[in-house]
Amino acid sequence: MKRIEIIGLGSSDLDQMPLGIWRRLESAGRIHLRTKDHPAVPALAARGVDLVDYDHLYEQHETFEATYEAIVSALMEEAEHGDVLYAVPGHPLFYETTTELLIEQERQGEVVLAISGGQSFLDPVITTLRIPVNEGFQVLDGTSFKPGELDYRKHTLVTQVYDQYSLGEAKISLLDYYPAETEAKIVEAAGSASEQVYSMALHEIDHLDIQSNLLCLYIPRVEDSSMAQRDIHHMTEIFDTLVSEEGCPWDKVQTHESIERHLIEESYEVIEAIERQDDEGIVEELGDILLQVALHSAIGKKNGYFDFYDVLNSLNAKVVRRHPHVFGEASVESLDDLSRVWAEAKAKEGKKEKVKYEKAYGEIVLEWMKETIHHERPLEDIIKERRDRDET
Repeated sequence: MKRIEIIGLGSSDLDQMPLGIWRRLESAGRIHLRTKDHPAVPALAARGVDLVDYDHLYEQHETFEATYEAIVSALMEEAEHGDVLYAVPGHPLFYETTTELLIEQERQGEVVLAISGGQSFLDPVITTLRIPVNEGFQVLDGTSFKPGELDYRKHTLVTQVYDQYSLGEAKISLLDYYPAETEAKIVEAAGSASEQVYSMALHEIDHLDIQSNLLCLYIPRVEDSSMAQRDIHHMTEIFDTLVSEEGCPWDKVQTHESIERHLIEESYEVIEAIERQDDEGIVEELGDILLQVALHSAIGKKNGYFDFYDVLNSLNAKVVRRHPHVFGEASVESLDDLSRVWAEAKAKEGKKEKVKYEKAYGEIVLEWMKETIHHERPLEDIIKERRDRDET
């Protein structure tokens, strides 16, 4: 059976490396390194240890994912000829993709792993930046995180940023969530003698001309109340408060039936904004539709039947279920194929086709609306004209 020992080199130089880890490394005949760009590597080279690094694979592949897969393939091939000692920066189990890939190989019975580690990057970074972890803390992979994972109420560390390009890629996603002037810090070689901390606005993080495997990006918890206005959880809290006994005298007595007409009214207002090509109006009126969804959800929660997250769950599940050609194995070559896929998806849901009265209503009302909007005709005149025409 193939055997690979994975050892963490720690977050910086030899001062932070446990004695047992150092003794194991200096006594090794050969060490395979994910990268030689680490403060502890020169000391190992000075001891005469045979070092094999995989930095060349970064140049041969366009993505980190492909690079890490190539490294693991090389390690598995080496393990066919004898036990392998593989060293990575930090701790092997802290945001080390090659370790994750090797663990998957172990699960499949292809290799036996032994894992021991030096200090992860988290300890010195938290110490250097004096991060109050008890206020809320999250760590994200800069190569793969999505804006939906961000939480302004938590202190945030972004790892896997190495240079201006990777910082720029992370910035694009971060600015979808945070204001451009949000405070940010870039930490290099935290805890070592060469430690550096750079402070700047978030939109400037890729202006720093830097390249290192020992970088991470820090965004402190944001106290600005304006961030709450972009948060879906804050929205549900607002509407739960409005319908509570301590809430608004009007909202707390509403029922699904008493406010049902407002959904139609708000839909008309969205259509008018669309027809007028009024982007600001579209934003506002779509918000009013979301208001109706949030209010109905708060009423449902108050009555103990459902809440906003049940609505989200139903929506997301339906969209994924009805798009197996995007999220599943189905294949479509034409719109006819797409219609067939949709019909099959609906059939699996067990729903019977019903008369779509709303479509007929929509076609009639939409035609009326466009005439009132674009020709500035009173609705009463349009209805009278249609009635007179139908009677003749």
